[in-house]
Amino acid sequence: MPRSTIFLLAVIMLTHLHSCTEKRQDISIQWSLSGTLPALSGQTAALGFAGPVSGVHHEVLLVAGGANFPDGMPWAGGKKKYYAEGFVMKRTQKDSLSLHKTFSLPYALAYAACISTPTGIVCAGGENEKGVSSKTMLLQWDDHNDSVIIKKLPDLPLPLSNAGITVHDNTVYVAGGENTDSTSSGFYSLDITDAAAQWNTLANLPQAVSHAVVVAQYNAGSPSVYVLGGRKKNSNGISDIYASAYTFDLKKKEWKEIKSLPYSLCAGTGIAVRKNEILLFGGDKGEIFHKTELSIAAINAATDTAEKQDLIRQKNQLQSAHPGFSKEVLVYNTSTNNWTSTAPLPFEAPVTTTAILWDNDVVIPNGEIRAGVRTPEIWMGRIQ
Repeated sequence: MPRSTIFLLAVIMLTHLHSCTEKRQDISIQWSLSGTLPALSGQTAALGFAGPVSGVHHEVLLVAGGANFPDGMPWAGGKKKYYAEGFVMKRTQKDSLSLHKTFSLPYALAYAACISTPTGIVCAGGENEKGVSSKTMLLQWDDHNDSVIIKKLPDLPLPLSNAGITVHDNTVYVAGGENTDSTSSGFYSLDITDAAAQWNTLANLPQAVSHAVVVAQYNAGSPSVYVLGGRKKNSNGISDIYASAYTFDLKKKEWKEIKSLPYSLCAGTGIAVRKNEILLFGGDKGEIFHKTELSIAAINAATDTAEKQDLIRQKNQLQSAHPGFSKEVLVYNTSTNNWTSTAPLPFEAPVTTTAILWDNDVVIPNGEIRAGVRTPEIWMGRIQ
């Protein structure tokens, strides 16, 4: 056989092998409805919660707090209610959960930044009917005493709701967030194994942001914190929704902009997988969100009563017909600085919740599935 033919065959075989290898590395997730939170006392059906405190510690899932509208949608006069009730969920099979017992947070709380660590579930900031909080706590499951232990951690440097949080080597990192007055560009760290530690103030984010996906992952062997998408509320009432993405090198202590998301996105969830990948689930692309903000601005500017009522009616119709949020699952590779996608979520995608990596499964508990509507469902995806 001629040498050129042998070379050509070798190239074809190597190309085929490379193609097969890449195919085997594709991420696929097998989703199942693993459980549902029960109805609270006095409720005929479970409503579910947006912004619940959630995480895994010592092989149990804790879901607590959150907010919903028990008496009607907000555009129909319903008032948001915050909760302190909590639920301990245990695996009955590899892909199913059942209620083990209930507990309570020290106070009603929603939209806190939550991250699961070997020490426990860190919960930073959040809000309730009294306003935005700077409090931080650690939730631990005590299997011996069959109870949830809640410990106070140092307060954040300022009150924050809808911040992002992640962990690397027992140090948690909080990025962005918002309060009554503004959106934060702050970036803070806390060593949760040091009883005397306080929050450290790190280099500010490149831009103020809330509702971002914040994940720790390696980049060329260097541990980094990734801040993906998010939004920023402005004084004119119209928010910026970002496609931009940034990484903070924990060794070099510096920020760098990376490839933007394929589209603007906020309020999604995400986890780190393997050595160099990040999965981003769902999120709000902001079309209805922006239209609602513009409607509210027009209502506030209207001086004619009939015009104002007509604008309110249009806004209410817009919100009541909300189609739900993005079901897309994006994959970011830290080595190639590239975004791809995998199969979409096969259920109504929740926002303002937390994705939790539990062994080789990702757990997404509750969240908001349409404007004003929550879900009590807990979905679990086995990563293939």
